[in-house]
Amino acid sequence: MKYIAEVFFILTMLLLSTTTIFASEQNNVLKGTALKPGDCIGIVAPASGMDGMDISMAINKLQSWGYKVKLSPNLYQQAGYLAGEDIQRAADLNNFFADDEVDAILCLRGGYGSERILDLLDYELIKQHPKLLIGYSDITALHMALWQKCHMTSAHGAMVIDINDSSLNYTDEQLRHGLSSTNVSEDGLFPLPYNQKLEVLNAGVAEGTLIGGNLSVIAALCGTPYALDSKDCILFLEEVGEDSYAIDRMMWQLWQSGLLKNVKGMVIGNLRHCEPTSPKQYDYSVRQVFEQYAKLMQVPVIYNFPVGHGSINGFLPLGVKAKINADNTNPQLIIEENYAQN
Repeated sequence: MKYIAEVFFILTMLLLSTTTIFASEQNNVLKGTALKPGDCIGIVAPASGMDGMDISMAINKLQSWGYKVKLSPNLYQQAGYLAGEDIQRAADLNNFFADDEVDAILCLRGGYGSERILDLLDYELIKQHPKLLIGYSDITALHMALWQKCHMTSAHGAMVIDINDSSLNYTDEQLRHGLSSTNVSEDGLFPLPYNQKLEVLNAGVAEGTLIGGNLSVIAALCGTPYALDSKDCILFLEEVGEDSYAIDRMMWQLWQSGLLKNVKGMVIGNLRHCEPTSPKQYDYSVRQVFEQYAKLMQVPVIYNFPVGHGSINGFLPLGVKAKINADNTNPQLIIEENYAQN
């Protein structure tokens, strides 16, 4: 009897130990390091290609901020609408994560193609070399994969295509601050452009892990190994060039898939060239579509957030704890956790 009790005790302790380790691994979020003067930014093209683009002004500006710049070997490749073959684009990204000379990875542009390389990425290698990856639009596929497969933070922010040699603007300043900092501000309050007013579709307060990006890409990855686990999250969405019915269709897909049913709150960013912007006969406006889903979801929702396609594009960390204060008088998004290490 004593022997049985001892065996039971040992098995119980092993089970508790395994459970503790598993929980620790689940809660362990990988983070890159905030850049210092002299650090190196790697430029990579995981999706569409150069198409004759001149990036010399963008490189000059990054260098003027005190950073070295390294171009991926296949950056100037072109294969149809892609920046080279899938294996080339995946190799560039894998190699930049493995390259100790590269401290952060900035994407050239979006377009299309990131989803095609997700199966070719070496997630075990990436876990060993956490770095901040910055981009938006089609790069949403990479943000989702890095979170689902590596539990790694990343940043939804301006890309090389958005940087020019003009004086600093909100988007530039956000990128510059985001690269060199560990949070969006000292108190975590997301800084808004001058005169930018957030709107509230559903009032309330919510906390959760901030994830998301481009609506079309998130919908396209439903049912794949890279689909977002939205449990207890704050979901960020932005879009470009889609009619209200198409947005409705994608949102309904997210609802039916269960993704929208698990979120704690939602942040709606830039909706550039999404029409109609005001109600019309026999049509819903884009805002009306989101109002319907805010009502259906019954969670706090803020609207008109300055992140996504367009000239005003803030630096939004993903994979961090955040809080929505959807107060009709002063709606706010607060980033409660550092997205990078010192």
